[in-house]
Amino acid sequence: MLTKQLLILLLLAVVCISCKDEGEEKAPARVSTDADLFTLITRTQPFTSYRLFPNADSVTSGTLNGSTAHQPTVRVSMNTTAFGVLQNGMLPAGSTFPDGSIIVKEIRTNGQTTLYAVLYKDRGNPVAESGSGWLWAEYFPDGRVAFSVTTRGNGCISCHSREQGPQHDFVRTFERQR
Repeated sequence: MLTKQLLILLLLAVVCISCKDEGEEKAPARVSTDADLFTLITRTQPFTSYRLFPNADSVTSGTLNGSTAHQPTVRVSMNTTAFGVLQNGMLPAGSTFPDGSIIVKEIRTNGQTTLYAVLYKDRGNPVAESGSGWLWAEYFPDGRVAFSVTTRGNGCISCHSREQGPQHDFVRTFERQR
């Protein structure tokens, strides 16, 4: 009888542990190369499964003040880690995105994606020395690097620091919300 009770307790412990693991956030994937980040957004956590940026048109055109980058139209999406911190579609005042957040901007020309601009949050990553812990990169659809994570956001941060960028953890798409 004692063996049967012990077996039941052991089985319950295994069930509880597996339930706990399913609900826990996983540590962010360590990204140190452009290939690591491209694999993360195309295979490990494919951006095609991300949610569209809230309260913004699914495809939008025009420039934000001070920027001529990413033309002529864009489509912005985010993974569940990034989306989960939002309240009513907004980043709460004084908040930043948690590590593991990914935001992908598809730059489109004539309805075809020509470039992916990627932000990946990992504050402890030595490659993310600037820009609030973001890794910054751009890729062509075939995976070729247009802008390397090793540049540490040089060329990106100046535009992302304008207007509402700093109050939104350098994510300027909030300025496009309706």
